[in-house]
Amino acid sequence: MKALRTRLRRLTRRYRRLSAAVLAGLAVWAALSVLRPPGPPTSTVLVTQRALVGGVTVAASDVAERQLPLSALPADYLRTADQAVGRPLTVSLPAGAVLLPTSVVTRDALAAPGSAVLPVTLTATAAGLIEVGDRVDLLGTDSEAETGLLASAVRVVAVLDGSKSSSPLSPVQGSGPVVLVELRPAALPRVAAAAARGPLGFGLR
Repeated sequence: MKALRTRLRRLTRRYRRLSAAVLAGLAVWAALSVLRPPGPPTSTVLVTQRALVGGVTVAASDVAERQLPLSALPADYLRTADQAVGRPLTVSLPAGAVLLPTSVVTRDALAAPGSAVLPVTLTATAAGLIEVGDRVDLLGTDSEAETGLLASAVRVVAVLDGSKSSSPLSPVQGSGPVVLVELRPAALPRVAAAAARGPLGFGLR
């Protein structure tokens, strides 16, 4: 009986030491958790799943929502897929790129202050040649029925998918691609009138 009591005391001391060690470890872990600085703040952003070419219409499978640190993000960015899906891209993007409000065609934030955006159809030779960001001279027939320079060094804001004729931004389809060009207000009536007559010629800068 005495031997049994001695064994029980030893077991009690052993488990007491083990419990104390476990409790001490938990206390250290809790203290470190409190002292550890919190992770950087993040935000939900929309990024590309694959490399995309400017002008293509964004599909749901092309983009994904991700959590990224705010410190690595620009001042403004798209957060949800519905802000981009179904809209043409205004610029080519690599895989993993954060989409900005200006990355897709909308009725806002396309033109620089004081400018306007106009959709025009170019001649067939522009297909596959004109890219977003190009500077081009627009050539066409003006109201005097004379063919000449309509506007110089205009910026191509977007190259739309010509097969999607349902786009509300697209003029009557012609033989070449439909592009959105950035124009000063003074040139807008002349270019719009010429574009209504047919595809415009162009010169690359």
